[in-house]
Amino acid sequence: MSAAVAVAIDGLFGWYTPGRSGRGVVLCPPLGFEGVATYRGLRELALRLNAAGLSTLRIDYPGEGESADESAGRIGGQTGAIRRAVRYLREHDGSEEVYLVGLRFGATLAALSGEGDGLALLSPFASGRAYLRAMTLWSQTADAMPDGTAIPQDPASPVIGGHRLSPAFLADLPSADIKKAAPPGAAPARVLVLGADPAGLVEFYRARGSVASLEPFPGQSQFLANPYGAEIPHEAFARVVGFVAEGIPARRVEPRPPEPDPSISGEGWLEKPVRLPHATGILCTPTRPQPGAPLVVFINSGMNIRSGYGRQSTDMARVLAASGIASFRWDQRGVGETEDRPDGKYPLYVADTVGEFRAVLDHVTPPEGVIVLGTCSGAYLAFHTICADERIRAAILVNLYKFDWDGSDDLDAIMRHQFRSTASYASLLKRREAWMRLLRGDIRIAAIARHLFGAGLARVRDKLAALLRSRADRARMVAGRIASLRRRGQSLVLVYSAGDVGIADAHAQLGRSPRGIIRRLGRELLIAPGADHNFSTDGAQERLTEIVLDLVRETRDAAK
Repeated sequence: MSAAVAVAIDGLFGWYTPGRSGRGVVLCPPLGFEGVATYRGLRELALRLNAAGLSTLRIDYPGEGESADESAGRIGGQTGAIRRAVRYLREHDGSEEVYLVGLRFGATLAALSGEGDGLALLSPFASGRAYLRAMTLWSQTADAMPDGTAIPQDPASPVIGGHRLSPAFLADLPSADIKKAAPPGAAPARVLVLGADPAGLVEFYRARGSVASLEPFPGQSQFLANPYGAEIPHEAFARVVGFVAEGIPARRVEPRPPEPDPSISGEGWLEKPVRLPHATGILCTPTRPQPGAPLVVFINSGMNIRSGYGRQSTDMARVLAASGIASFRWDQRGVGETEDRPDGKYPLYVADTVGEFRAVLDHVTPPEGVIVLGTCSGAYLAFHTICADERIRAAILVNLYKFDWDGSDDLDAIMRHQFRSTASYASLLKRREAWMRLLRGDIRIAAIARHLFGAGLARVRDKLAALLRSRADRARMVAGRIASLRRRGQSLVLVYSAGDVGIADAHAQLGRSPRGIIRRLGRELLIAPGADHNFSTDGAQERLTEIVLDLVRETRDAAK
């Protein structure tokens, strides 16, 4: 089993691993949020396929992940990307046969591409209309503002799980029907469908001459839920590997060596993958660098991969490059493309991630220093690392939940249930669907009650503790650490969505008076009205980009 290497294929970014047989596999991921949620799982599936002797290629569609944006958001561009990936395996890997393994809408695209000697379709959508219905329903129950109300949507270009569906993509969906738009010619020799088959795809392929079978998809819901807590569907993956590896031909042609330094470029930017000890990242450099500008480093938020929630990090990196600013986005251990942590834990609110981040800085920090951008758990890591490392000249902390973490904090409750403010729950109880979820047992009312009760006690506890702390204790308080940062010439910018639950901790540590906050922090808290927790609503990312650009100018000017 070989390590995956990054490849660039006509603007597509992918991860390729040569195998010992004459059969290759293109893995076709889901779109948007489902692609982020299942990224780690599909990486695991690729490892298992490669161990069985198969060459594998995982790709990012145009406009997704790390790929360029040419033909982004068009189904023709996505199916064309699959065809280019198949061609790469045939021409560069020497695969005589190529199978497509697609998940969710990636399975739909695999079927629509007209490629593949065999197809493994995992929980496919038979049509684009079915996909849109399912995603819209998911968004209505999962996407929310800090107060619990639904995210405002533009029907012409809705946002689902942070990913915007373009008008062009919506216009393409009605024609994306596997049974109606199947390309002419020979059907794949073998087809495996895992999960439900409401549109009769198995019979459709059998009628076209394929040997097709339908089998269950055990563990599907736990796999697709979200990046945090996603469980590998071992039984389903074993079936996929058995199907794809059956009757594999011997390799007759040795693969060509991949490019030693693959890159993806666009207007004003050039991106290259970087492999570091315990980290995998993408360095985005401008074609016209801004003299004296520090490097901007993005940190994973939760278990979201390096491209960010809604691909925000990739998009912002390329916007920054257009202004002459370089950036680096990376995966911590246990996230995205980087190896697992030895303890098997999630890398969230864990002390040793500070050392891991500092090791990354050893490799990427330029003489001009670094500005760090982190959201939620990424903001926590950014704060603790800037306190430990003077190479970070400034940090932007977006919707920081808590400055400090202790053993009594319930990570599972926070990550899985996305606890919000008390007002959020009051708002939720006014919504009929929330009551239906409560009656079905989908909402754990006891856990919510513990959270709200604990939040109330925490406010009392913090006030009492403030009276009892000694001077030495105060030096270790958040305000004391921020004062130390300011004396060293480092800056913090705290940004919150209006109503975000993390504002309470900011007030507990820095006070409620705007004047007092400015005295301690050196600037006011920045509150973004109309932004959700992930800054995926209209205009939110543009505002955050402005904050980054302003801080780059401030940091650069301070160094003169």
